[in-house]
Amino acid sequence: MRVALVCALVGCAYQPGSFAHAQHDFVGQRVTVGCLDVAVVRRADASIGPVLGYQFGNRCDHPARIDLGAARVIGRNPQGADVALRPYDPRREIRPAELDGRGAGAEALAYASDRPMLEVCADAAALAHEAPPRWLCFAAPVPAATGGSR
Repeated sequence: MRVALVCALVGCAYQPGSFAHAQHDFVGQRVTVGCLDVAVVRRADASIGPVLGYQFGNRCDHPARIDLGAARVIGRNPQGADVALRPYDPRREIRPAELDGRGAGAEALAYASDRPMLEVCADAAALAHEAPPRWLCFAAPVPAATGGSR
């Protein structure tokens, strides 16, 4: 009975390098930084600005720190200028957190911008306070077609 319980619990743990948890694949560009397997995807922009979705799994057996607020994010506006973007966090809720060993999680953050961003790049290594930088870049999402002529 004890062996069956342990197997059931281990089956739920994040498997290093799988970029999947609970039978759901991580979406987006993937990178490993320290103990973290990270996937980042650009979602449809919000009215406040671009949105990045983060999924992460802890490859290690001990807790790992993840700091979404520390991610360096840069946008390129239509004029070709690079702009440092900050997460939209009016209630100051974004804080570093410990992710349990073999745990997984996900979060989406909007980045405040007064202009559209043609490209957004995030340094995934900064999430784990690792170096060197691991930049992942994303073009602006293509708007969905809204009907059409027949």
